Amino acid sequence: MAQINMDGVLIGEVETKNIMTKSSLPVGGYSVNPYVGCTHACKYCYASFMKRFTGHTEEWGTFLDVKRWPEIKNPKKYSGQRVVIGSVTDGYNPQEERFGNTRKLLEQLILSALQSNYFAIADCVSHNVSSLQYTYNISLGVCRGVHFLCLTYRGVCII
Repeated sequence: MAQINMDGVLIGEVETKNIMTKSSLPVGGYSVNPYVGCTHACKYCYASFMKRFTGHTEEWGTFLDVKRWPEIKNPKKYSGQRVVIGSVTDGYNPQEERFGNTRKLLEQLILSALQSNYFAIADCVSHNVSSLQYTYNISLGVCRGVHFLCLTYRGVCII
């Protein structure tokens, strides 16, 4: 995909060998960021420091790179691991509806019984997770006040 401009946001694409990154966050486990950048442009954003690693000259909040990765071959490897989705991006940014990266990630990991945390500020979280809930018989709880989503599969918290 060539870079395109969608509503004033520069959208590009980047390839990555592995979407799962061993995390040094205090919660441990793995960190997954399905996108590079974020289009919310929040003034208080702690993740804006990531711009220096992107090669972008645009202001933080005005670009988004859609990550492409090979299918996760052994999702059970992450069984019981804590996975933070969106540690330096919003996996449910407005562009998720078009590109579906977070949904793709969840579909690849759904059978691994993860212990996951997801941080998001977008309204489409409940819509996308609701469709996964229907497809995979998953129960869902969302607390938007603290932007935390808890998804359980057969009684195990996976997100």
